[in-house]
Amino acid sequence: MTEPLAKAKKEQKASPSLSKGSLLLGFSALFSLLLFLRNAELATGAMSDALRLCATTLIPSLFPFLVLSEVVVNTGAGVPLGRLLHRPFRRLFGVSESGSCAVLLGLLCGFPVGTRCVLSLYRQGAIGRREAEHLLTFCNTPSSAFLISTVGYSLFHSRSFGYLLLGTTLLSAVVVGILGNLLKKKKGERSPTESVAPSPVGALPRQEKVSVILSAAIQTSALSMLKICAFVVFFSTVAAALSAILSRLSISSPLLALLLGLWEMTGGVRRSAALSFYPREICAALVGWSGFSVHLQMIGLCDGVSLSFRPYFLARLLQGILNFILVFLWLRLF
Repeated sequence: MTEPLAKAKKEQKASPSLSKGSLLLGFSALFSLLLFLRNAELATGAMSDALRLCATTLIPSLFPFLVLSEVVVNTGAGVPLGRLLHRPFRRLFGVSESGSCAVLLGLLCGFPVGTRCVLSLYRQGAIGRREAEHLLTFCNTPSSAFLISTVGYSLFHSRSFGYLLLGTTLLSAVVVGILGNLLKKKKGERSPTESVAPSPVGALPRQEKVSVILSAAIQTSALSMLKICAFVVFFSTVAAALSAILSRLSISSPLLALLLGLWEMTGGVRRSAALSFYPREICAALVGWSGFSVHLQMIGLCDGVSLSFRPYFLARLLQGILNFILVFLWLRLF
């Protein structure tokens, strides 16, 4: 009798148990489910608004950039750009020729083009793990269309503020990239000097090669777009349900906007536009941070890739602080 008991105890100890993070996620899901049941009409309205946002703003402004950036990377067309920008980008950010292409596309097109470009290069072996983690820290800014049109023009009724928000966001990303490079040098890490031109489809005939690359780019981008929209709909719904509860707790409007913006950027930015206390500065901070919704989208895109996301989260926090300071100083000086 003692041997079976000892064996059972040994198996019980060896069996994996739920971590604290898993339990927290489970209780959070249960709490969110109760929120949806308690505020069913509000949740349904929030889902409809989020779907409308995806159809009218996110998909038109992101999907073409996703497809074209995927084609640029997979055809090797980014190699000349990388060579052209390699010297200044290597000095500033400590990246390779292929990494220079990811920096350019990420800063110009915004999230998630930067992430997709970095992942494509990493999977093809054009960049290493350290460089990929470094690139992800500053190549994931919100897109120019979102900042200028959605935030600046639609929410703040000022296209000039949209341009200011875009400029400060890009500047804070550049600063974070430079600081990351300096930190790498302090640790004694050498900057990558060589990059491998990607060749994903091998020696196929030219016409077939073009069709395969374009078809793969559209399919991959469509799947990424679907994931992004799913995250936006879910987090927008949870944020709307949370706002219904938090608004009853006598929480100040700026704090409420910050709490919602930490969770989901779009909802927090909308709240900040109605503030009388530092509305533009708080909006800039939320744009720099970008919200857990965007962060989980990025992690979801990195599924199956072994990367550390700790530098990414620290960088997003720093960009939020830098955005607040830069917009505050600009508005006070000019």
